[in-house]
Parts: sequence; C-alpha cells; structure tokens
Amino acid sequence: MKAVILARVSSREQEETGYSLPAQEKLLKDYAARKQFQIVKVFSASESASGAKQRKVFCDMMKFVEKKGIPHLLCEKVDRMTRNLKDAVIVNDWLESNPERQIHFVKQNLIIHKNAKSDEKFRWDIEIVLAKKYISNLSEEVKKGQKEKLAQGWLPQKPPLGYKTIGEKGHKIHVIDDGVAPLIREAFELYATGQRSLKTLGEAMFEKGLRSRSGRMIPKSRLADILNDPFYIRKNRFNGQITPGEQERLISDDLFNNVQEILRRKHNPKYRKHCPVFKGLVVCEGCNGRVTWETQKGHWYGHCNTRNCPSRLYVRQEKFEEQVLPLLDRIAIKNSSLAEVIQRGMRESYMDQVAYRESSLEQIEEHRMRVQKRKDTMYEDRLEGRISLERWQLEDKKADALLAEIDEQRGKIRKAETDYRDLGANVVELARKSRRIYESKKRKPQERHLLFSLVFSSLSLNADRLTPTYSPAFATLEEFAQIWNKKFEPIQNTAISGAVYELEAFDKAIKAKESSEPRKDFRTSKNPRHSVRFSHSAEESGALLRR
Repeated sequence: MKAVILARVSSREQEETGYSLPAQEKLLKDYAARKQFQIVKVFSASESASGAKQRKVFCDMMKFVEKKGIPHLLCEKVDRMTRNLKDAVIVNDWLESNPERQIHFVKQNLIIHKNAKSDEKFRWDIEIVLAKKYISNLSEEVKKGQKEKLAQGWLPQKPPLGYKTIGEKGHKIHVIDDGVAPLIREAFELYATGQRSLKTLGEAMFEKGLRSRSGRMIPKSRLADILNDPFYIRKNRFNGQITPGEQERLISDDLFNNVQEILRRKHNPKYRKHCPVFKGLVVCEGCNGRVTWETQKGHWYGHCNTRNCPSRLYVRQEKFEEQVLPLLDRIAIKNSSLAEVIQRGMRESYMDQVAYRESSLEQIEEHRMRVQKRKDTMYEDRLEGRISLERWQLEDKKADALLAEIDEQRGKIRKAETDYRDLGANVVELARKSRRIYESKKRKPQERHLLFSLVFSSLSLNADRLTPTYSPAFATLEEFAQIWNKKFEPIQNTAISGAVYELEAFDKAIKAKESSEPRKDFRTSKNPRHSVRFSHSAEESGALLRR
C-alpha cells in the first residue's frame, strides 16, 4: 500500500532535542517498513521556514494525496500534522470522504480513519485543541518577549544594513558594522544633496561596494526603506510603533530629517540616461527663462525655448565649455605652498570658537551626568520598593527622552565644528583642482554638473555669449586669487614663513576694505540676492575631491 510521510520541525530547540527532520523521517520509514507501506513521497518543513511556507507544504501534501489516490498519511504526532482548526477540518473531510483513508500518528500509537472508535476520535479532537492552545500560548510568550526587548531599547529582529547582532541567546544586542556603516552613512549624505534619484543612488553605492545581505545590488524599494528607517538615529520601529533605542547612532537627526523631506517631496529627481552638464544652470538674458538642452548627432545644444524670445540661437555645449573652463583657472591658487598655508590657516581660524564650544559641551556633559544619575537613583528606588512601577516607568521614559535630546544637541555642536573647519579648506582645494576634475575622463556628467553648481550661482546666455556669476565663496576667492597669483608667480620655492607673513598682510588689507566700503548687497525686491545652500556644501565638495 502506498503512503506519504509528513515531517515538520517548528523550532530550533525541537531540532536540538531529537526532533530533527532526519530523526522523524527515520522513525516514520521504519514504521512504514514494518507495516509494508510503499513510501511515495516525503513532505518536510524545517524550523527556518515561515508559517506561510509550512502551510504551503501542508496544502501541497493534501493536493498530492488527493490527486494520486494515496490512502495513508504517516506523521509523528498530531501537532506535527496541524495546529489550527482550519487545517483539521481539511484533514477530517479527507478522511470522511473514503473509509480506506487513514492517518498514522506513530509516537502516539493513534490511527484515525472514518470508522475509527469514538475514543480514538475523541483523542484526535483533544490533541487538535491542545495543539491549538500550544500555538496560542507560544504566540503570547513571543509577543511578551518582543515587548520586553523593546522596553530594554533593542529591536527584537534582525537590524538593518550597517549593524550586526552580537551576544548570546537572550542577551543579543545590535552594534555598528564597521564594514558597511560608512557606506550607509554616505548613502544618506548623497541623497540629502537632492541631486540623486533612488535608482542613481543605488547604482552609485553599488559601485562603492554596498551590497545587500545576499550580495546583490540593493533595489529601489529596499533603499527607500533604509533611508526611511529611524533605527539609524537610535529609534526602533516595530509593528508601526517607534520607541527609543540603545544602539549607537549612525547619523544625525538633521541629516535624517533632510532625507525624509526629500523622500516625501512630490518631484523627486528622476533617472535620466542622458544628463547635460549645464542643465538647469543657464538662464537666457533676453527673457530670464531657463535654457533647454537637447542632443543632435551626439552633441548637446542649448537654446531658449520661450516663445517670442529675441534670442533663440542654438549653442553647442563645447562653446559653453570654451567660455567657462578659463574661469575655473581664475579661482585656482597656483602656488601650492601658498595654497597649503591658506588651507591650514582656514582650519586654524576656527580656534577662536573652540573655547566657546568646549564650554558649551562641558555644560551639556554635566547636564547629562545629572540626568543619568537621577535615572539610576530612580531605578534603585524602584528596586527598594520606595516608588511604584508606574511611577518608575513614567520617570524613566522622561529621562530617556531628555538624554536623547542632550545627545542630539551635543552631536549638532560637534558636527557644526567639523563642517566649519573643513568647508573653507575644501573650497580652496576644490578651486585648485576644479579644471582637472572637470576634464577627468572618470567624471560623470552628474559630477561635472555638481561642480558648476558649486562654483557658479548663475550663468546668463546672450546669443552665444555666456556671462557667469561666481557663488559668494568662490567670488571672494577669485578676487584675491588674482592678487595672490600675480604676487607669488615670480617666486619659486617660496618659504612657508614668508608666505605666512604675506598672508597676514593680505588679511589686514581685506579687513580694512570691508570696514571702509559700504555694503551694496542688501536684498531688495528689485535686487534679490541669490540663495546659496550651505547645508551640504562641505559634503558635496568633499565628495568631488575624494574621487
């Protein structure tokens, strides 16, 4: 007689205590040999399979025995066959439709069929109810464990990319994965610039080495989930609720919030196969409209597409480059020794603010220590029974929120210090290498576009003549680069000390000029100043310099 075997392990503990799939299959095959059953097929579901996968195995088995007309099912125990009333009804209907059909529960010495005795059917019904109760109790215990894990500040599941799990069972925590975390942080920083779509960001991070846990490129949907996950700012999101976390912070709240605004905006950057370098940067002087770009025979042409515009001449991109590239040379400090002195001076210029920032950090640290001490005291009071559980939970939650706010404030001060120190040095270095960066064959059109958007605040087109306007930082640098280059050009191997002396002289001249000349850049309705973004300038310029 033909028979089918069903083996199932629902937990790792069961597999480790002798309930493994091979052990079940051996038991059932030995039983089949004694009963002279011919095993047609073995259906099995491991502990790693999801609930949906295990149910699929069950449904596939019932369809198989129905289609092939196999009258016997072999299973270790009732709870290996079914743990819910829905599956029990399916099995019972299968038994009642043919008196020759039987289910053998080997370990329980129970055989169920249509004409089974009433006490055997009663045992079958009781075992189903007990199995359902076991599952319900198991689900309840799992939810209690998850709730306790969240209360301790840890996510009761696998962490997102950038973190890894360490520790023994029952004491597992999440720590930063030093191999992946820098790439995740860079992905946030690149997307926060607002110039990348999810598709181009995924491709860029794949080139940098970011992979999914299966070793593949991260798809757009998964990348959006990563950018939207508050886990990276010490918050755990589980079952739609967000709770404070104990894991180490990977990014700042400001960076995370900037990314969320870009994710929620209506018009996100879209992936484009072709990207003109000057797209969105050039304005027509005749009508103040944006210059449109299109490709003809492998060349990009820019032209004003506004109706009735007096200037609608088509100009090739190479014509733009001939006029713009020499302007990159005007902002470059040609003397390398002088450039190094300027960069070092800019990095050291922020030292007058260090004392104030250190004082602020000391005050914040003292405040944090007081809050932490109060939190520990409240915990000791709870252990001694001096306060109620509800009171302790309320005060502990307030302390955690205050500590998170203090940590965020401390991180902002430290990040502002680093950005202030690096921004000026990046501007000088980017100016020196701007033309080399643009002409490099390794550079993509998006990177050349980013370079021009940093250096120029606007580019005006009149017929085929381009009139550029430097952004404020590069405008100042261009003004004095001409003086510095002219003064230091005849000097070869200038000593650092001499350069410092000359630099101090120029600094005094700059301050004297600023104090003597009236400001002419006040914003009015007739003269609106260009709005310059400083939130990501250090990151964007640094990204161009790193490659």
